[in-house]
Amino acid sequence: MSDIVFLNGSYLKKHEANVSILDRGFLFGDGVYEVIPVYHQTPFRLKEHLDRLNQSLSSINIEPPFNENEWLTHINEIITNYTDKHLSIYIQITRGVSELRDHLASTQKPTVLIMPSPLTIKFSELKPINAILLEDIRWQHCDIKSISLLGNILLKQEALSQNADEALLHRNNLLTEGATSNIFLVKNNQVFTPPKSPFILSGITRDVIIEIAQQYQITIIEKELTVSELYDADEVWVSSSSREISPVTQINDKIVGQGGIGAISKVMHSAFQQFKQSLLDSPR
Repeated sequence: MSDIVFLNGSYLKKHEANVSILDRGFLFGDGVYEVIPVYHQTPFRLKEHLDRLNQSLSSINIEPPFNENEWLTHINEIITNYTDKHLSIYIQITRGVSELRDHLASTQKPTVLIMPSPLTIKFSELKPINAILLEDIRWQHCDIKSISLLGNILLKQEALSQNADEALLHRNNLLTEGATSNIFLVKNNQVFTPPKSPFILSGITRDVIIEIAQQYQITIIEKELTVSELYDADEVWVSSSSREISPVTQINDKIVGQGGIGAISKVMHSAFQQFKQSLLDSPR
């Protein structure tokens, strides 16, 4: 196992990699990030991850430092330094180093970090979680994968302080997402999820779940969802790369559906585990 990272054009041991205290990522959280899983030394859905990264960069007026082939070259160089076949690649790009701490976002050379870590793969049983409903206090551009995650952190801490596993968020009575996840509802055997918008981060896992559902002839409808629809749902689950699919059986003091794991949640969890196994059986 190596500990090599890429930082601003150089491959360094992790403990030798340093960033200036005048870096705008450190001073202002002025940057974006992406996390790419690697199976059998092959980045998973690289184009989709880089497209989302470039969209985030464009939204904050930073020119992409590399094209897709250049990204792949650097990522592959990192991968070859590791004996692990499965990795998680963290990419962070900030606006760079300023001469002075100044709110003015002047043009400078971006700081680029590529940092790997082992990817732990588990095939766990489907376990229910409980959640609380909170007002979405974050900013208006949640579709940008910003390194400034203070709003998410505060919402997650509030959930944990109330012995909840996740916070489900709403703005003006419309659901957005979880503090660390996307939201799906089931009603009358149809699955619903809020549409892509500036108020949600469109997860790659969310997209995979929609694709898998289509393969199983399960209808997923992207539409605006109200708080009352959340409370009236037969099933609720949240998704993320770490959670995969987690059924929510209680929201605040309200039991969801019959209080157990719903039938569609079980089907989707099983299908997702099969999909994950296919990634381990052969690279894609």
